Amino acid sequence: MKRVTLKDVAKRSGVSIQTVSRVINNLPYVSEGTKKKVFQAIEELNYRPSVEGRKLASLKNSPKARTNNIGCVLFPTYNKYSEPFFSEILEKIDCCLMEFNLHHYFTYTLHDIQDQSLYYRMINPEMVDGILLIGTGDKYYQEVKKIRKNIDNLVILVDYISDGSISSVYPDGLDAGYQATKYLLNCGHKRIACITGYLEWSGYAKLRFMGYLKALKEFGIKFDENLVGEGKYSIEEAVKATELILKERPTAIFAVSDPMAIGVYKTIQKNGLKIPDDISVIGCDGIRLGEHLWPPLTTIGINKKEMVKEAIKVLIEEIEGKRKTPIRVVFPVYLIERKSCRKI
Repeated sequence: MKRVTLKDVAKRSGVSIQTVSRVINNLPYVSEGTKKKVFQAIEELNYRPSVEGRKLASLKNSPKARTNNIGCVLFPTYNKYSEPFFSEILEKIDCCLMEFNLHHYFTYTLHDIQDQSLYYRMINPEMVDGILLIGTGDKYYQEVKKIRKNIDNLVILVDYISDGSISSVYPDGLDAGYQATKYLLNCGHKRIACITGYLEWSGYAKLRFMGYLKALKEFGIKFDENLVGEGKYSIEEAVKATELILKERPTAIFAVSDPMAIGVYKTIQKNGLKIPDDISVIGCDGIRLGEHLWPPLTTIGINKKEMVKEAIKVLIEEIEGKRKTPIRVVFPVYLIERKSCRKI
């Protein structure tokens, strides 16, 4: 199949080769209308910019022609530098890629790659050999399809696509929710509230909540929807959700992420209540910050480094052509018992 060139894109969009180059490299003095025409032609022709004359076929099959670069795209709308859980994941990616003699070439958020110039320059098999899609799932299926048009080698980390079309490595969310809630039930709690993410999301994002429901059912506790609040994976939204939850007088709260547990702490303490004397709190993720809260947060932990290492191994298998069918690897979780829960 003939490789699409800059000349083909220029011809389709009705501009010069120089103009196409300026658009792709995000250089000034190109109108928005021209940019739109060029990007439309790129999309229609499935053009992939050439870097240093390497050929796509050799990239796939010759180790010497590979870049040894791995990219990351962070899908949730978190700040990639300040969100505690994903910051720790990115830190482990840096560490593990060096162990495999690979280079962490970039990390972009979904918002970043809306810039089409950046997208076509960097989401490119001649810049990276593969990409780790972090925190993506069914909600972002169309965005994943677009990336896959450019990059063959993809692995999802900390989520999955329900149709199983892309390999994924993620924590056991169902067991995380189950273990957290069961721990509280074994402490004697019956009015256990849950600060969840987005209730309308499906797939992985809902697994921890499903684990919460599973434990309640196993212990014969009737589900009370008034004890559930949407924290939307942010401290601020968790504060709002907890304010409403406290009116229902729970004896314990399970926050499905540790950052949301921070919001739970803030609200409980603002209302003059004590943890765990008045309300027990358990989180999920095992971020380092949790042990520095007061009292230190009981949570559900994940071996982040081993999980990241496994995702990189799967991605390498894809890059080297050793994996023909996608797989799912579900990582076990475990209880980290600290001081934020008490028996009643």
